[in-house]
Amino acid sequence: MYSIYIKKDMKVLGNVIVKGEEKQLRVKKDGELYQYILGEKVVGVFDPNVMADSLIIFRENTLENALSDQIKDEITQIIEKTGKEEILETEREQEQQKEENVYDKKMGYEKTIGREKENEAQEKEKKTEKDDKQSKKQKKEHKTENTTGDIQIKQEVAMDTMATDMDSLGEKLEKAGKIKDSDERHGKLGIVESDELDNLRDENGKRLEGHSSRYETVVITNKTGKDGKPIVRALDLENDTQEGTNPEEQVYQVSQNKNQPAKKGDVLTRLKIQGQETIGIEKRQYGEVEVYHSADKTIGGNGMEGNKSLDKQLETSNSKNAVEGMDEQTQKLSQEYQDGYRSVEASYQEAKQHENAQEEPCEEMEQEDLDGNPNTAKHNHIDDTVELLMRNDEIADKFTKREVKEMVERAWDRKEEDKTLAEFQKDVEEDIEADAENMRGERGR
Repeated sequence: MYSIYIKKDMKVLGNVIVKGEEKQLRVKKDGELYQYILGEKVVGVFDPNVMADSLIIFRENTLENALSDQIKDEITQIIEKTGKEEILETEREQEQQKEENVYDKKMGYEKTIGREKENEAQEKEKKTEKDDKQSKKQKKEHKTENTTGDIQIKQEVAMDTMATDMDSLGEKLEKAGKIKDSDERHGKLGIVESDELDNLRDENGKRLEGHSSRYETVVITNKTGKDGKPIVRALDLENDTQEGTNPEEQVYQVSQNKNQPAKKGDVLTRLKIQGQETIGIEKRQYGEVEVYHSADKTIGGNGMEGNKSLDKQLETSNSKNAVEGMDEQTQKLSQEYQDGYRSVEASYQEAKQHENAQEEPCEEMEQEDLDGNPNTAKHNHIDDTVELLMRNDEIADKFTKREVKEMVERAWDRKEEDKTLAEFQKDVEEDIEADAENMRGERGR
């Protein structure tokens, strides 16, 4: 009795008697070829790409001459009996045999798991455990707290700042699902350049990326990190796609400083809180940043602007003069109404009445002039209109300044609410010119 170790990369096809000794016929895949091995010698090959029906080409001088023909016949019969398809499955079976060393029990061999394979599996398991520990360690190291020391804050707004008469900025963001806890709700809103977010990491240690807008927002909490500075978290506020990342539409803006006139300007970035409610971020002449809140937009439609914001400036570290109270002058800008769109539209239309021919508001326009309530108008441009009309020689030749003012005042009282200042001045000038023409010859020149 003797032992034959079946190599794991070979398939046994059968046995052949050579000089009274039984030898195994095996097949082994070598590249594109299949080698037939009798005992320890390669006796032939098979190339499935070129040999078609022939399953073997014998090598010369590999078999004993006296028995070569008989042996070749036996080998051919074994191969043909095995079948071409089974020969071609050798590669797949070899992969399966890699799991164990096979011994034929009939000849007294025992089947066992190869020690080498077992050791390899143990080493692989140890390596996997080590890699997992290293990965967890790296994640833990990356899960560092982001603080104000990691980014440059351009501007800060206290979350307790009242955005409307009902809710603070923090409460607005909390209702929108952007604020997580009390430390954030009573912290600060930070304004940063968009590319500053590259310096922050999420909870999995992955580096954050800024959006296409110029500015982004972060929450500055009341907690401090290991560096002793406030912990920050990026706020996921999407760009206002209606006004874009660099809005060109001009919107009316009311300053925190009540002594400053209302203006009409562009914001560089507008971020959506929820619905039509937004935060506008504007860069000023010397690099300082101003932050605005808009509760709604105009609804558009017949005689309405549509998709326009009415911005109220929020108190920041550069703007400390808060609007005083929630009086009648500012209610339409900050009070929440069931029909909020209409209140914004009314304010916007009132403001347009104070625009000149270039659609620019007058320098004296104040909050009362765009609070949506015509009864709180600060000024009515009557004196401005009189000065303009007295430069018309036809009018100045027929009427005194006092007379022109009386006519302008009567016309102003009859003015349609949605008529702009430029439209009003043009209409009243045409009317007074007509009166002057009718009076020709009644007065001395």
